[in-house]
Amino acid sequence: MLMRIRTFLQLGLMLLSFTVQAETDVAGSSDPRQLPRFPLSWIVSYSEHNIPEYALATGPMRKIEDVIAPEQSKGVKGDLTRITYRVPSTHNPEQVFNYYMGLLKNLKAEVLFQCSSRQCGSSSQWANNYFDVAELYGLDRTQFFVSAMAGNLKLALYSVQRGNRRVYVHLDLIQPLKQSAETLAVDLRQQGVSWLNDADAIEPLFEYLTSNPTQKVLIGSYSRAPGALDTLLQQSTETAEAFTQLLIDAGIDASRIETVGVGPALPVERDLPSGLWVQLR
Repeated sequence: MLMRIRTFLQLGLMLLSFTVQAETDVAGSSDPRQLPRFPLSWIVSYSEHNIPEYALATGPMRKIEDVIAPEQSKGVKGDLTRITYRVPSTHNPEQVFNYYMGLLKNLKAEVLFQCSSRQCGSSSQWANNYFDVAELYGLDRTQFFVSAMAGNLKLALYSVQRGNRRVYVHLDLIQPLKQSAETLAVDLRQQGVSWLNDADAIEPLFEYLTSNPTQKVLIGSYSRAPGALDTLLQQSTETAEAFTQLLIDAGIDASRIETVGVGPALPVERDLPSGLWVQLR
């Protein structure tokens, strides 16, 4: 009798192992570094795009003047990564959603909008009009959605259960565009100014200044962190000067670069609490 029980257990473990191994990710896909996948889920759809603008939903799906779209949205641009996971059917969309909300809390993410069930609108609209992923068309009462910002990462997350009881979770992740000498030159030519991605912008700006040896520029910095005005002005000035020194150390003539720190006095909307920019002089 004991031998028979052992045989059944071994057979069960073999079948379980085969099932787990059989569920493999689509080729070329990977998890986002900041958001590890829900346990035992697997990637069924994966794509990467460079987008001029993404409408990050900050309201439910509605049909307004014959156009199906989020009731409210925030336009962002960057590199879009779309990942759809299939989740073992032993879990429901709420469990999956709560798992990711815990990860966002650990990242100190700012939630822009979240909804559940029929408050979100039609699942068909989310699947076909917003995410363009047919597998996400599920039961309205089972859906969960959140849009959030964590540092310079923006995301939309959606979990749902289909009528066949399959559970899916989808992530749209928008990272800032990777700056290059070409994109920097376009910004400066069209607008006279370009936001810099901190130290990562040293190389493209160095290339731009080398290719335009008579062009002078201004390096500016702002900071909206909590603190006294004098302190923020000093901190932002030091940041601009430190960035400028890197360019000088790389061989750019110091007479071609001016610096300014404006503290919190930045009269344009910016998601980040601090930042750098370059403008033509």
